[in-house]
Amino acid sequence: MRVSQNMLYYNSINNMNKSLAEMMRLNEMGYSQKRINSPSDDPAGAAIAVALRSQGMRLEDYQDNIKAAKGWLTLGDSTLSQASTLIASIKAKAQQASNDTVTADQRLITADEVRQFLDEMLALSNTEYVGKSIFAGHKTDSNAYEKALSATSLDESIPGSAVEMVQGDAKRSVKVEFLDSGTVGGATDLQYRYSKDGGKTWTTATLPAGSRTLDCGGADLTLADGTAATGRAGDTDGSAFIIRPTAQYMGDDQDDVSVEKYGAADINAKAEGNFRTGTVVRVDANATLPGPVQYSYSLDGGDTWVSGLTSSNGRLAVPGGTLELTPDTGNTLSAGDQFTLDQREARININISRDSEVEVNNVGKDIFGGLYQEPGASHPSANPDKGNLFETIGELIGYLETNDRDGIADCLDKLQDAHETLLSGAASTGARLDRLTNSAYALGIQADNTTTSLSGVEDADLFKLTADTARAQVIYSTVLKTTSQIMNLSILNYL
Repeated sequence: MRVSQNMLYYNSINNMNKSLAEMMRLNEMGYSQKRINSPSDDPAGAAIAVALRSQGMRLEDYQDNIKAAKGWLTLGDSTLSQASTLIASIKAKAQQASNDTVTADQRLITADEVRQFLDEMLALSNTEYVGKSIFAGHKTDSNAYEKALSATSLDESIPGSAVEMVQGDAKRSVKVEFLDSGTVGGATDLQYRYSKDGGKTWTTATLPAGSRTLDCGGADLTLADGTAATGRAGDTDGSAFIIRPTAQYMGDDQDDVSVEKYGAADINAKAEGNFRTGTVVRVDANATLPGPVQYSYSLDGGDTWVSGLTSSNGRLAVPGGTLELTPDTGNTLSAGDQFTLDQREARININISRDSEVEVNNVGKDIFGGLYQEPGASHPSANPDKGNLFETIGELIGYLETNDRDGIADCLDKLQDAHETLLSGAASTGARLDRLTNSAYALGIQADNTTTSLSGVEDADLFKLTADTARAQVIYSTVLKTTSQIMNLSILNYL
């Protein structure tokens, strides 16, 4: 084979470039400390590194979410702990004021102290984290609670639900007594009186026929239409109320489920339970209530269905609860009739892993109670269940300022119920906080494993890199030396 001068030059330059490129590659690895600096270095390894890096970024996002969730829940846990301590102080004051030896003036002093406790509890219920209310459900941009007035019925025959609204202002509790017997909103006038100083002095007024609102010197008490009032007779008390302070919940709730009907216009539909958003129930065959009713349900808004279900009593079981169908103006169902169930939602959930989330806020009315006006309602009302803290504190203030020892004693049991309700909310918050701690630990391990795996795939072996660099330097020096000798070879050197 004839070796031309051109071939010598070409091969020499090519060898120099290859050895120099290897030097540059090793130099880049030394600078970045990475074995893979471009996909061409190791296509398979580069793909694995991309997947691991993406997983690491997701884990970092979850860790950031856990930090944010911990901020919410740590503050909530601390706030409820303070509220629990405050309730203990209120119970001690109520216990002291329920003694027979305590005078009316002393109870007034205690009432002033409890009013301060009420303001402090109101401030705790309006606690914010980074400007967001933690007890208002989804309505985080406004206070969870506002000061309000309500009234306690002293007549066992008139339930608390007869008090529809109290508006205006009252620096002290106002006692209201009916002097005439009759029906509120009826055809005759009713006389009543009210006292703003605990019964020392009274002002007489008249509730006009057809009216339901009693003017009590700055505070207006509105009673339900048809409330049967008994007038005071001599020393015998009639129907009476105490207008006193409370707090009204301004956030949202998730107590109810709205049902939207498509067809079945003459059927009543009511849902109970806790449903996933987008739950749809479909009637699969013509039916007459109470049944049997053949039906299907969908948890993804109608994309996929679970079919072959039957109800014999009009109560259709679906994940999360039941849909109850009852006759209204008719009792027939047609195939294809549908019902969409939407849960009122007040929870704020944060993802802490691919398949897990945690609730970071609380629905204040389920912990602190108070008044609440449900969507569509004409007036606020108090939760009839036990454990309404703000209403109980308000009642205690009313009894203290009207010197009602028996009422004060009754508040002790109610305060205990309210304390248990608050402690239940605190326990839930604490459990979620513990869950975050465990999740953070698990995510930390996953993140460390991901980092280790990524390092094993793309990091350079420094010992091997040092040896390869030294070897490449020797090779490059050798190539340069031999190339310079080859370049100088020519027939002219022998002439």
